[in-house]
Amino acid sequence: MPPYMALHQKQNMREHLEAVQGIMAGLSKKDFKAVATAAKRMGFSDEMGKMCQHMGAGAAGFTEQAIQFHKSADEIVRFAEMKDLQGIIARLNNTLNKCTACHSTFRQQIVDEATYKSFADLMKKSMFDSKKSK
Repeated sequence: MPPYMALHQKQNMREHLEAVQGIMAGLSKKDFKAVATAAKRMGFSDEMGKMCQHMGAGAAGFTEQAIQFHKSADEIVRFAEMKDLQGIIARLNNTLNKCTACHSTFRQQIVDEATYKSFADLMKKSMFDSKKSK
């Protein structure tokens, strides 16, 4: 990815870590509203889905894994709204498992814009061809 995208992605990762910290702080006080608020920062939205697609354009499987991460955060919100402490902990564990799986699978590779565009175009064509053959 180009340097500006790599920086943006790292900023997003820090925000996710801050959200997890907020969840833990809320859990320590049994403040379910704080847990839900923090988890919503990592939750899925159409905008987040588009960002995941953009960030994952050059890395097969990244978009799908990223979207599942964000949807797992929505589950934390759901259990926080039910004030289910054990449910929150189990869903947070699931979300953190998605974090570690993604971080163990993907590494940033910084390239110039032209190289990124050509690789992303190749990935899109490959995905289109595989869907067409099914």
